[in-house]
Amino acid sequence: MAIIKYEHFGKEVYVRENLRGQHRKHCLCFMCAKFFPKAPQNCPIAQATYENCIKFNTVTPMWECPMFQKKGADDE
Repeated sequence: MAIIKYEHFGKEVYVRENLRGQHRKHCLCFMCAKFFPKAPQNCPIAQATYENCIKFNTVTPMWECPMFQKKGADDE
């Protein structure tokens, strides 16, 4: 399993080569009706996670979430 270094948002970071750029495929946020990146109504969990990623120059896919609502699903 190769670890590579590359520039992400202006900072050098390390990642498993086979996982680079894969977070959107696995992250619940990108399938959630409450996900509005860069908008005031963005999900508070998604927003806090994003702010943490920026603070520490990391990428954090969301695997589990108590607030998830599938896009296009009827409100429960």
